[in-house]
Amino acid sequence: MNIPRLHPNTIEAVKERSDIVDVISEHVVLRKRGRDHVGLCPFHEEKTPSFTVSPSKQLYYCFGCQAGGNAIKFLMEIGKHSFSDVVLDLAQRYQVPVQTLQPEQREQLQRQLSLQEQLYEILA
Repeated sequence: MNIPRLHPNTIEAVKERSDIVDVISEHVVLRKRGRDHVGLCPFHEEKTPSFTVSPSKQLYYCFGCQAGGNAIKFLMEIGKHSFSDVVLDLAQRYQVPVQTLQPEQREQLQRQLSLQEQLYEILA
């Protein structure tokens, strides 16, 4: 399946509308502790919860294995899915309209990335 390159506005809208507690609670039993939620980390074996989810920051972090990120990264790690697949799934789930980059926009982005790579090589 040829997945189109997603427009940055779509990615940002998905990040804003996604509820990290809702997403992670489908995979981890979470308990509210203060402002955050805690549970057993799905990325390593543990008996005492060290996995924390912050609804205000929309981030998760494990103090045991140092895994952390947002809802997109969590779903990529837990399900071994690609970034685009996860964003498209969350967009559908949270009813975010999907925009893709037009060919001209893709070319412009590619030129910008190429310039960044060249600058990196010069500065390295």
